[in-house]
Amino acid sequence: MSVDLNHYLSAEIRVAIEKRYYAQINERSRLDVVSLDPEFLGNPGKHIALFSDHGVVHVRDVANKMVTVLETVHGELIQARSSHRLAFMQGYGVMVAYLHDIGLVDFSKFGRVMHPEYASQHVFKLEFNPILDTIWTENWGNIAWRLTQLAAKSCLPQAPQEVLREMLALSNCHSKSKVPTHVFNDRLALRHLLQTTLETDLQVLYYRQQIEQIKHKLKRAQPQGDAPLNIKLLTDDLNQVEAALNQHLVTGSAHNKDIDRYYSDLNGQSFQWLVSSNPDVQAMVDDVIDTLRVLRCADALRQRGTVLKTSGGYEVFIDRNSAKAIYALRYAEDELYMLELEDPISAGEANIASSELGLNGNLRISFHRGQFARSDATWRAAYASALMVNDIQSDVIDSFCRSEAGAFTPATPKSASDMQILLEETHDNFEFAGLVLKALSQLNPDIVKQVQIVPGLNNVGAQERNFYLSSPEISWSLEERRQILTRIGKSGHKTDAVDLEQGFKYVKLVELYAGDVLIEAGLPADFVYIPLSQGLRVYPLGGYSPFDVHPWMPLGSTAVIRGAPRNATVVAVQSVRLLMIPKEVYLRYWHQTYSRPEFVKRLQLKNAVSSSIRSVTS
Repeated sequence: MSVDLNHYLSAEIRVAIEKRYYAQINERSRLDVVSLDPEFLGNPGKHIALFSDHGVVHVRDVANKMVTVLETVHGELIQARSSHRLAFMQGYGVMVAYLHDIGLVDFSKFGRVMHPEYASQHVFKLEFNPILDTIWTENWGNIAWRLTQLAAKSCLPQAPQEVLREMLALSNCHSKSKVPTHVFNDRLALRHLLQTTLETDLQVLYYRQQIEQIKHKLKRAQPQGDAPLNIKLLTDDLNQVEAALNQHLVTGSAHNKDIDRYYSDLNGQSFQWLVSSNPDVQAMVDDVIDTLRVLRCADALRQRGTVLKTSGGYEVFIDRNSAKAIYALRYAEDELYMLELEDPISAGEANIASSELGLNGNLRISFHRGQFARSDATWRAAYASALMVNDIQSDVIDSFCRSEAGAFTPATPKSASDMQILLEETHDNFEFAGLVLKALSQLNPDIVKQVQIVPGLNNVGAQERNFYLSSPEISWSLEERRQILTRIGKSGHKTDAVDLEQGFKYVKLVELYAGDVLIEAGLPADFVYIPLSQGLRVYPLGGYSPFDVHPWMPLGSTAVIRGAPRNATVVAVQSVRLLMIPKEVYLRYWHQTYSRPEFVKRLQLKNAVSSSIRSVTS
């Protein structure tokens, strides 16, 4: 769903940021440009030019998702707010979304690693002031008004515009590697991390982070008895980075001088609002932190699959034979190269058809295809898909993990541990989701308990999909189900072997009203319907006459069985309730045919009953 971002941040500001940063990422990712880059030629799969898009389209996509995901999780995964507070969060969310990846304009390894901190420091540069001033004077997101009101009541310990700048510096929280969850949930620790991020020269910060990572690897390697060669390599790396840091400090400073124009005492003056004990400020901090949770989530739910492109605008897709990633790379206007790489991350991203949070706070993920030319390719695709599922869920679910350290964080209706990961079955291979789950259990055994395999909705028309997702599942007793099957059986459908448990799993009870279009001719057939009363009219293709559907008679089963598009449009002419049975459930548990003897016996029995009734009535 596309959102009008003009309600949350002016086009003038957005376009200025797009041109200055994200358009440059797109420009520098073109094949004719990166073909001159030795780093790209040495390992194109590890170059940012072949990563999933981080340019203009990406930032617009994340900004859109900030608005919609906030609406989805509101009152479910985050505490419900007033409409004014939610609007504040959406406006602020679009702002930090537009800032979160600006550091990727630097294509070097340093730029990729430090892009979260780059964004935090950049809002303190003089060149950012015109954007900040416009956000303030035009009161986008109603942030200026709220801060001004807090200042007027003497609640804010800092100048309001200074707080706005610091709020924008929090865009680095989109990175769970740079701002781990335990820090994110502890506001004292978060304040300290941000102060360190702002006061330290970016290159020095990079070296220090590298040193800490290598020391951590050494600490793990030595007790585990790693090979001496591995420990020596790590030790050599450590010495090399420490030498580079010392050399940098000889010619430069460890201090970020951009901060000096705003603070005389950074540690004492900055981010005081973040740890304020004032209830009104605490409420605003809750809004800021929960918006940043959604930023992490929205970034993880970015578009993939058939619309997946690199920052250079080149398509990435999964090969149906090898299940490897293929990049369709254009050089200028008249050359096209199909590059195949052993890159499971890109292959997995290309096979993700959709990833979204539902209104119930569960993560739903679907795949484009599950059937490949060979069994080894199918497993390769399942493993690549599992890598992406694990990556997406770790960002999405982890975003809503809370801890006692966040003393002001209010309780929510649903905790992160209660969130379910719903893996949709693929229509070409009902076993594929199970293979993804198997691979996921190897990658992350702890998360498997939150996973369910559910019917696929990837090819379903928007109207039918909405009917299904917004309707309740069947909650009938076993006896009620038997009675329903008996009534359906009288319509001719063979129901004696329908499993009372599995046959009703994921079956929904849908209610339509006069004028609702249930099925559209030409669309894929993904559900079978059983009306519980009169109220549906069928308009067949091919010039045949319309007719009304009788209660308890399965509707749409022929298209599901043959695997063909719908051959009729079905409209409700009055209110009617229906069973909505997913294609996979119907084919596994409901689809039964009569043998010739069974069919003859059924007709003979029917004729005998009819004859008996006629004789009695005569």
